[in-house]
Amino acid sequence: MIKNIIFDLGNVLVDVHYERFREKIYSFNNSKDAYDNFFLDGNYWNLGFEAGKLTTNEFVSKCIAELQLEMSRENFITAFNDVFDEINPMKDIVQKLSKEKSYKLFLLSNTSPLHFNYVMRKFDYINLLDKYGLSYELKSLKPGREIYERAIKHFGVYPEECLFIDDLVENCLAAEKFGIKTIVYNKHDHNEFINDFDNALKV
Repeated sequence: MIKNIIFDLGNVLVDVHYERFREKIYSFNNSKDAYDNFFLDGNYWNLGFEAGKLTTNEFVSKCIAELQLEMSRENFITAFNDVFDEINPMKDIVQKLSKEKSYKLFLLSNTSPLHFNYVMRKFDYINLLDKYGLSYELKSLKPGREIYERAIKHFGVYPEECLFIDDLVENCLAAEKFGIKTIVYNKHDHNEFINDFDNALKV
């Protein structure tokens, strides 16, 4: 029986548009190649910002230096954060579930303190979740085994009583190895999700 619903953040609870950030970086005399080499070729992940290996100050300084940006720290942070929009149908679901109080609601996300703090300020419905499993606090990333082990302990739940919703197949497959039921969310087909969601909660 499902007692706990665990949501991913990006492209599940909030829409993500990295192209906004990319265009703002380009506007500060930065080349496409420099951006791609830094953010698309693995260098961003190797920094370990979302795994809690780098402070926000260290991350911002590293990005500005590596990309050779003539850009203030404040402008960089604003550009880095301005990539999110509401996914209105998911907002409605969170608000409904929070009001009904039939399930505990959790978040498990690969994210950074910059992004998470921004999202919490901008989108009230994220604050309705009961507890947050954040990669930078859990010092691990999906789909690695460690983050699921740590999240289960952090939430204080039994895996078989959890439903996990993520937009990436590999993250769902990793969760299933712990006995967690999963749904791969496609933000372009919310109706299919509703059918899967309702069926999962009936079991």
